[in-house]
Amino acid sequence: MNEKPLGNFIAYKRRHADLSGYDVPDRRRRTPGLTRDEVAAMAHVSVDWLARIEQGRPGVSPSADALLDITRALHFDNSEIEYVFNLVQLMPPAQLHTEVSSATLALIDARVPAPAFIMDHQLTVMATNQSFEKLYGAWAGQEPLTRNWVWRTFNSQYFRDSLADWTLYARYVVGVFRKIYSESPEDEFLFAVYDAVKTDAVFASTWDSLQVSDFQTQHLMLENPTLGDLYLIENILEIPGTNQFVVFEDPGDADSEAKLSQLNQA
Repeated sequence: MNEKPLGNFIAYKRRHADLSGYDVPDRRRRTPGLTRDEVAAMAHVSVDWLARIEQGRPGVSPSADALLDITRALHFDNSEIEYVFNLVQLMPPAQLHTEVSSATLALIDARVPAPAFIMDHQLTVMATNQSFEKLYGAWAGQEPLTRNWVWRTFNSQYFRDSLADWTLYARYVVGVFRKIYSESPEDEFLFAVYDAVKTDAVFASTWDSLQVSDFQTQHLMLENPTLGDLYLIENILEIPGTNQFVVFEDPGDADSEAKLSQLNQA
């Protein structure tokens, strides 16, 4: 653990805190920023313990919950939270962003005729573009569970029937889900996803084999009843500072691009 860098960073942020964002007495202060007493009270920790953290005393290590309370008290942004958790070699908690920015929506709309969508850190679809809706249906307004990427992979009959190598793709999804779940093992929603798909034979066998995966480029061959065969290349990228993911399913050949364009003109 890097006690000195952690303590220096917390002390610096406390001393340079903008008091206009805090409900603290408006009085003349001998030093700028917040006092240790004020931060300790907001973070529900003792003043002495906070002092030892700031001083970088060897062996004084905050728990994940205590560190998170301090970051909230000092109004850290996501990058600052990740930084201090990295210093103590702890996994930062996932920050749930329930809104998709207009810039991100414009990004997926600009990919038309390619299908594209946004997922949150629980792999639940938050927004889709026109091409996605025409190819897979409109998901907006549905319950979070039925908008979840993992749930859909195993419960969408259209997807199971149309994806030429559904089993291979499903095993990849399970591996990604295991990694995401490991980051928030107490998350009730992620457990609900697991509980909803655990009896599927492909899910169960892959889960039992302890497969773990990062996001990887996927080559999808879809058999669409109207358009015929479609070759799509799927890539998933994280949107910095949001714990959201953007998924692009770009046409892999000229024929697929022409069919997707035709779909969007219908």
